Amino acid sequence: MELKSKKSKYLLWTSSFSPRVGGLETASKEYALHMKKQGWDVHIITNRYPRSLPGQECLHGIKIFRYFFFHTPLNYIRNRRPDLFFAWLIMKPVTLFKLLIHFFRTRPDVVNLHFPDHQLFECYLLKHLFRFKLIISLHGNEVERMCTLSKRSIKYYLYNKLFISSVIVTGCSQYLLDQFHVLFPHLNRNKYMPLHNGVNSKFSEQKLIVQKNSYILTAARFVPKKGLDLLIKATRQFTGNHLLIAGGDENDLLDLGLKQREGMILLGPLSQEELAKYLADTNLTVIPSRKEPYGIIVAEALCCGSPVVATNVGGIQEVLSLAREKLDTIEKEVFERWVMLVEPNVESIRNGVDAVLNNNSSIKDYMSLVPKFREQFFWEKRLEKYFSILNSY
Repeated sequence: MELKSKKSKYLLWTSSFSPRVGGLETASKEYALHMKKQGWDVHIITNRYPRSLPGQECLHGIKIFRYFFFHTPLNYIRNRRPDLFFAWLIMKPVTLFKLLIHFFRTRPDVVNLHFPDHQLFECYLLKHLFRFKLIISLHGNEVERMCTLSKRSIKYYLYNKLFISSVIVTGCSQYLLDQFHVLFPHLNRNKYMPLHNGVNSKFSEQKLIVQKNSYILTAARFVPKKGLDLLIKATRQFTGNHLLIAGGDENDLLDLGLKQREGMILLGPLSQEELAKYLADTNLTVIPSRKEPYGIIVAEALCCGSPVVATNVGGIQEVLSLAREKLDTIEKEVFERWVMLVEPNVESIRNGVDAVLNNNSSIKDYMSLVPKFREQFFWEKRLEKYFSILNSY
């Protein structure tokens, strides 16, 4: 099959898509836009959630088709949701029928399945019927969910069949692919491809600010693995800098068993443009995660010229390695004075914050490195290898 023609058809199938906001939505959008720019015929299939979203629409000339992907009916019964069980009973065959018609009409050459979860059965069946090239892209949370699966479950069986039939399995970090391989050790590692995410142009084009404001910033989902409790304890002594936390409100904080303290400001969810401005303006960005499959916020902070303290977990080391890749020896020394990798505990985070905030070096030297960071995280650069491999089939 020849896929080098400009008329080659590329279907991006993702669990969630714009206008919802998140790492998965941002990454899958960038994949679609890049493939369109390369001359491929691109369209998108995604979950119709929330239900108020239209079944079809167009974004930047790319057609989006939304379907209802109900799943795990036994969980609906266990959670006493008979409404969702009956919705699954009715909508599952309806959705499958619509997908069959869709694939019969479009006949994609390549299907790139992002965040495989709700759509496993549908994709498995369509793969056998239409014989497209399947690429599976992993983002993090779905791999964590796989850890809890019984190897005797239907879901594990479907995962396994899809991974075996795929031509490439991409992951947002080598760390994530290593975690994935523990769960499926029999799979061929030669088709694994780490594909580090780039940053949105809001961050790579943000105006740099040398005169920073006196606050410490973090942005995260309010879940235990993000380590907000560690950050709150570690920064208690730095009274000259307010602690700004983006991503949730006071109720979200209480759900974690944490209380708002003096000097702490909850910013709630921010747009990418708003977050970029805060990152450019802050004295320091801290990422206190206990787990992190990649750590895009680290790349975003670097591209906005923020000093960074981040925990040495998951894929964060890979993000920093990318940032350092084009730096010479002297530039790396400057980098290491303003960007610190620490252990995920209160004392280590506190020491890292103290070291960066009390750094006597000129921040202008650090800011002069930002253009080199940005080049490393352009989406075009990150997807070059992906496109070249796709074009080789």
